[in-house]
Amino acid sequence: MPENPEYLTIPGLAARVGHSRSLIHRLASTPAEKWPAPTYRPGSTRPMYPVEWFDRYWAQRQAGMTQGKRTDLNRDA
Repeated sequence: MPENPEYLTIPGLAARVGHSRSLIHRLASTPAEKWPAPTYRPGSTRPMYPVEWFDRYWAQRQAGMTQGKRTDLNRDA
């Protein structure tokens, strides 16, 4: 583990963005989402992910959302 980075478990990441643990777990376990390999604390089985990486990932994911908009009518696509 790199020196003094900030890492959170899946429940911590879920709380950080106000979504369910099951959503974050599904994203983390979907290969197409390209999450980094988890880090583990000695003696723990709970995967931890870098907060800095997650914040960038989440911002990009949210920017790509088109919830509530019909995209099938967009002729430019």
